[in-house]
Amino acid sequence: MTNFINTQTLAYPVTQQQIQQEFPDTSFPTPFVAPEPYAPVLLSPQPPYDTLTQIVQETAPEETAGQWYQTWAVVELDPEQIQYNKDQLAQQNKAQGKQILSDTDWTAIPSVADPAESNPYLMNQAAFFTYRSAVRDIVLNPTYDAVFPQKLDEQWSNQ
Repeated sequence: MTNFINTQTLAYPVTQQQIQQEFPDTSFPTPFVAPEPYAPVLLSPQPPYDTLTQIVQETAPEETAGQWYQTWAVVELDPEQIQYNKDQLAQQNKAQGKQILSDTDWTAIPSVADPAESNPYLMNQAAFFTYRSAVRDIVLNPTYDAVFPQKLDEQWSNQ
């Protein structure tokens, strides 16, 4: 939905509904065209920013070549907010690691890799032990910048 700016007072954002309420005896065309002194504000993409240490806030629109454009400001977070974000990411990494361990628990069953007991049998069980060990380290010592090992594909004896 388009927001508008009052070009005289610079009031922003103003909605189509607010404009129509301001002019109750006016019939507006479809598609909606705002009366003077209102102008549509064209959307602008948000700038890139570091979600850990910054946020993006919309600022007052700016006029360029007769058109009004949405503007953005990148704002640095205070140290407490940054630490909160780091703690949240660490907990997300811990939860992700727990899910990975749960999803791969079956690879630790000895009979899965024993040709005498399973046909087909898991040929890369040792790689899964190494993989799960690296994931377990993240679960036990979660950090906001944890790097998970590359997911393994099962290698079966008949494939």
